[in-house]
Amino acid sequence: MGKITCLEEGFAEVQTLVSCCPRLEHFALKKLEKLVKELELKVKICKEWEELKIKEHELKEMIELKKEILDLKLHKELKEIKCKREACEAHLHEELEEFKEKAELIRHAINPIEKIKRGFQEFKIHFEEKKEYYEKLAECHKPKFLIFSDCDSRVDPCKILNLELGEAIVVRNVGCLVAAYGQEGTCPSAHAAIEYAVKELKVEHILVIGHTKCDAIQSLMKAHHEEKSDFSEHFSNWLKIGEHTCKQVKEVHSSKSFEEQCTVCEKECVNLSMQNLLTYPFVKEPVAAKKISIHAGYYDMHSCAFAHWSLDFNYTESRNYH
Repeated sequence: MGKITCLEEGFAEVQTLVSCCPRLEHFALKKLEKLVKELELKVKICKEWEELKIKEHELKEMIELKKEILDLKLHKELKEIKCKREACEAHLHEELEEFKEKAELIRHAINPIEKIKRGFQEFKIHFEEKKEYYEKLAECHKPKFLIFSDCDSRVDPCKILNLELGEAIVVRNVGCLVAAYGQEGTCPSAHAAIEYAVKELKVEHILVIGHTKCDAIQSLMKAHHEEKSDFSEHFSNWLKIGEHTCKQVKEVHSSKSFEEQCTVCEKECVNLSMQNLLTYPFVKEPVAAKKISIHAGYYDMHSCAFAHWSLDFNYTESRNYH
C-alpha cells in the first residue's frame, strides 16, 4: 500500500478495501483512525508553524523597534555631547574674550590717555549705529529733564537712569545742593542752568538725585558734630546751604547712629533742594500751572535701589525701584 497524501485518497482507499473484502472492515477502520491521527498531527504542526511565523514576525518587529530606540538614544546622546562641547567651547571663548578685555583694561588703566582714546572709539561705534539720531541731535536738542546730581564719580545720573545724550540737562555739584533764589555766597552757575533749562529749553521735569555714602553730606555732618571745619572758604560756604537741615537732623534723630543720621540728612537735603527750587519765580509759576513737575530720587549704591518721590506743593508717597 502506497503512502497516503491526503484525506480524500485515504477515504477512497478504505472504501476500496471494504468493497473488495468486507472482512477487511476492521482493518479499514484502523487505517482510517491512523489517517485521522496523521491529519491531526499535521494540523497541529501547521498551527504551531503559523504561531512560530507570527512570533518570528513579532520578534523581528521588536528587534527593529529596539534598534530604532537605540539609534534615537544614541543620536540624542551624541547631540547632547555635541551641545555640551559647543557650550564648553563657547564658554571658553567668552572667558578668553573676557580675559583679553580685562588685560586690555589693565593696560589702559596704566595709561589713562589710552583709556580715553579707547572710550571715544567705542562711542564712535555707538554713534554709527544710531547715526540718524545723533545727526538730528546735533541740529537741535529738546531735553525733557533738568537733573541735579552729586559730582561723586560713582553716581552718573545718565548711566543710572539709562538716559541717552540729548534727554537731560545735568547739573552736578558737591552734595547735589540747590541754593535758594538769591542766596548769598553761592555759585551763580546753578541759577543760570535752571533759568536756561526752564526758560529756553522748556524742560518738563526737574529731578534732584541724592545717594548713599555722600562724602559732602558726611563732611557737613562731621563738621557740625565737631563744630570745626578743615575746608576752604568756598567749600564751607557751599555746604552752608544744607547747614540748617543738618542741624535739624541732629536734633530730631539724636538717638540714631552717625551713619543713620547721614542717610536721613542725604534725603532731607534732597527735599531742601526741591523746596529751594520753588523760590525761583520762573520755576514756581510753571510748577503751579502744572507745566513742570519736581521730583526727588535717592540712589542706594550698595543694593542698586532707587527711591523716587515727587513735589507738587505736597510730597507724594515715596516709591522704591529695585
